[in-house]
Amino acid sequence: MWRFLCLIAVVSGVYAGLEKSFINFGGFICPREEKALGKCLRDALNAYIPQLATGLPQYGIPSCEPLVVPSISIQQSTGPISVTSSYSDVTVRGPSTMRVKEVEVDSAQRRVVAKLQIPELRMKGHYTLSGQLLMLPIEGEGQFTAKYGDIDAKVTIILGRKNRANDVDALSCESLDVSFHVGYASMQLENLFGGDSDLGKAMNTFLNENWHKLSEELQVPMEEALRDFLKPLADHAFATLNADDILSS
Repeated sequence: MWRFLCLIAVVSGVYAGLEKSFINFGGFICPREEKALGKCLRDALNAYIPQLATGLPQYGIPSCEPLVVPSISIQQSTGPISVTSSYSDVTVRGPSTMRVKEVEVDSAQRRVVAKLQIPELRMKGHYTLSGQLLMLPIEGEGQFTAKYGDIDAKVTIILGRKNRANDVDALSCESLDVSFHVGYASMQLENLFGGDSDLGKAMNTFLNENWHKLSEELQVPMEEALRDFLKPLADHAFATLNADDILSS
């Protein structure tokens, strides 16, 4: 009997030690060691991302297909072009195709950095435009489509603690920032110059030949839209963990 009790004590001790060395993250049993934890979080997130197209209403996470950007205003002045344009009711498709390439966990700095790859974001909506091209007045209003491709994004999350009544603190997402680099971009504006096809084609060609400038102007609103989408997801994911599971103090 004494040997049996000793065996139970040893097994229980080993199990308790193992339990302290691992974290249950959405059904994924992840090691606490930072490098291994980052790889496990990457795999867990990639398993759940495809579900984001339709959303996770049980967790208060809306569908990401499409994302909606209410309005964007752009002032362009490049060489022979000086244009003011605005875009409204912009819908964005493609976020659910993202893949997490790497996750770095820094518990001392309370920081998680995720590097993502998004094959393509497709946008459409309504635009208005006015200005000058080669001293020629230009204007247009109608529908537009645009694409961003080969996007490398970085999501930086600062972690904190959230008090739980009669329990240990939960982990919280205090802030989340998104930045990205675009591999290519294109845009098509309909009904330019009152529907003049030749002038409209020339204007669209000019915009697409200068896509780097175009992507810079649209980048901040897109980063904000991705941030607003990812923040509730991070809020839910980290709130399932105890703060002491990740934070060193």
